[in-house]
Amino acid sequence: MGLFSSRSDPRKDLAKAIAKRGVRVRGTLDTVEADGTEVTARVRFTTESGEDMDVTVVQLMAPQNQVGLDPGEPVEISYDRDDPNVVLIWGSPKYRVNEAGAVVRIVDIEGGEKG
Repeated sequence: MGLFSSRSDPRKDLAKAIAKRGVRVRGTLDTVEADGTEVTARVRFTTESGEDMDVTVVQLMAPQNQVGLDPGEPVEISYDRDDPNVVLIWGSPKYRVNEAGAVVRIVDIEGGEKG
């Protein structure tokens, strides 16, 4: 795909759609592998209808958004209401990236703060 191509990237289009219409929930990471900007993770979560899901997600993600994504840790996600196997990872509920791009630890209200 060229720099000025009019064709859109299907992965980016899907991510935008899930960000808008997806259901936001908290899950748990089973496994996580990252190689710079791509993350492959196995995520467990429960849908709003009560169905337990175990999904593998492959997603491009900035390194600062990968902080706190460790096996056994909570993760904020959105899933497609029509297909819960389609998941977008937002990041760890324990860290946020501020306007300057710095990673800041926050108090995790739902899970309590560790450490």
